[in-house]
Amino acid sequence: MTTGPRRLIDTHSFQFAEFGESDVSPPYAILSHRWIEGEEVTFQEFLNPGGREEMKKKSGYRKILRACMKAQNDGINFIWIDTCCIDKGNHDEVARDIKSMYAYYENSVVCYAYLVDVYKWYYGKESSRYREQWRKWMFEDSEWFQRGWTLQELLAPKEVVFFSHKWNKIGTREGLKELICSVTAIPLELLGGKSSLKDFDVKTRMSWAMGRMTTKPPDRAYCLLGILDITVEPDYDEDVETAFRRLQDAFEKAHPGYLDAESHEKSLINSLVYQNVNDRMQTTSRRPRPTGDSVEDRRQYMGMCNLYASYRSFNKRRYLVPSSRDHVA
Repeated sequence: MTTGPRRLIDTHSFQFAEFGESDVSPPYAILSHRWIEGEEVTFQEFLNPGGREEMKKKSGYRKILRACMKAQNDGINFIWIDTCCIDKGNHDEVARDIKSMYAYYENSVVCYAYLVDVYKWYYGKESSRYREQWRKWMFEDSEWFQRGWTLQELLAPKEVVFFSHKWNKIGTREGLKELICSVTAIPLELLGGKSSLKDFDVKTRMSWAMGRMTTKPPDRAYCLLGILDITVEPDYDEDVETAFRRLQDAFEKAHPGYLDAESHEKSLINSLVYQNVNDRMQTTSRRPRPTGDSVEDRRQYMGMCNLYASYRSFNKRRYLVPSSRDHVA
């Protein structure tokens, strides 16, 4: 039996639909996104009809509503959204969902990746090649590519569709695979569905997680469970070093003899536990380069440089609130 969520949102009634352990989950969409502190709708808030008016003031409510509308338009009656479909006050439920997270995304019909910081498309009078370059900068700079949990949310689903802040469609994982490869270093054949995770050794898979951030330190280990195809019981009272050692032990138990002593200690522990997150962030700070020799090309190039600098400054000011991936209270 495939692993599916036990709680989904009915995209028509906007109510929870509950399923038992032995039930087969109906076809469902799933959302991948950054959490914005103080703006997300919790399980308790969604469950309380009397608090709907207050809940509607949150940007997280509008995000849920738009995701449901997208699913409806795609003919999908249910959707799973982590912010409100997980009861963070229930330890057993949190642990189950953390361990099953990869499977939830893998078994979904489609994943909607909402990039809240891709604020708007550039719509100036410049030629289409400059307009497309502007869009690439915004896409590459999205914090979505710097979060720990979004790695498995990118790779696990059958289909991933990206949306901007205003819910304009950016493209699909297949259509954007060259650009995603340049940002993440994940091979084209994996992004395009020509190969699977099992075709890549553990050191390669772990390298894709370098520099990715999580709000809770142990989540840097837990977000890799599906990537490594192992199970570890989440314990948010432990530190990140302990979490990675348990991750390492679980991998060795599942794949005895796979890791030699050097990769065992350095790749799985030191490289990720003591990583410098600035290394990855610097890779997304791309300065535009001139693409032609004419006076008009150079004029447009200088204009785009100024616009790009303004865009990055705007995004940093707009999203100073730290994103959150708190699966537990």
